[in-house]
Amino acid sequence: MRVLGFALLTLLVLSGCTANIGYQFADTLVEWRVKEYVDLNDQQEATLAKKVDELHLWHARTQIPEYREALFNLREKVHNQTLEKADIVAFERTLLDFWQNVLNRVSKETALINDLSVKQKQQLFERIEEKQQERFEKFEEKQSENPILRQLEQVNEVESDLEDIIGELTEQQDKLLRGWVSKKPSLQEDWLNYRAKWLTEFETVLLTEPTDINKLTALIQDPKQLRSEALQEKIEQSSEARNTFLWNMYLSLSGNQRKAAVEKADEYIDLLDSIMEDFND
Repeated sequence: MRVLGFALLTLLVLSGCTANIGYQFADTLVEWRVKEYVDLNDQQEATLAKKVDELHLWHARTQIPEYREALFNLREKVHNQTLEKADIVAFERTLLDFWQNVLNRVSKETALINDLSVKQKQQLFERIEEKQQERFEKFEEKQSENPILRQLEQVNEVESDLEDIIGELTEQQDKLLRGWVSKKPSLQEDWLNYRAKWLTEFETVLLTEPTDINKLTALIQDPKQLRSEALQEKIEQSSEARNTFLWNMYLSLSGNQRKAAVEKADEYIDLLDSIMEDFND
């Protein structure tokens, strides 16, 4: 079920007609992804399709309008040059709230887990564990690379994203970007350990027959309960560093860059309007 939220939210970062079509077929994508983790019988597939359709409609009709409002408010402040750093912090919190809304809605369907056989539950856990192991292996592979090259790769990735929004970066903006990347705390190893801890708890709850739905719901709604103090501290430091970087980037925008950012926001707003229209027919 966590796959649902990820798939729906990921589709929103796309733009244009392709993204609208993709969002309309998000339910099919989610069903396909779920089946990657567990082999279902015909009845289970029918139940999954029905529930995913319901979740898809809920997301389109209740969450998309909120995304649109939050983005429009941010767009207006950039356009009118009234944005403050507190607005960036508030927008980040809003995005986290949107994700929590998805977790809360998905967690209402956790009772479906007991429709799975013991064998299916074991298969589900094993395949999730395999994905986790793949993440660890990729992390270890990255760690073996030259740290300067790793940092340069991060700079290039963020630079590409920024230039898609505001156009070519100035020398000052490039320095801001490199400074942020070099100083921000590294979270990946701590995050992987946190995911591993969550997975251990998930295994215990999932494979205890019958699965305790209240415990499973708590794991989905509030995974942060398993974060270490060290990870939470790094997350807060990372958030502050990122928001400071974004604020400094905003202050450095030229008139043309600000105009480009507003136009990009308008593209996303048009996309969200199109999705809302399609799902409210």
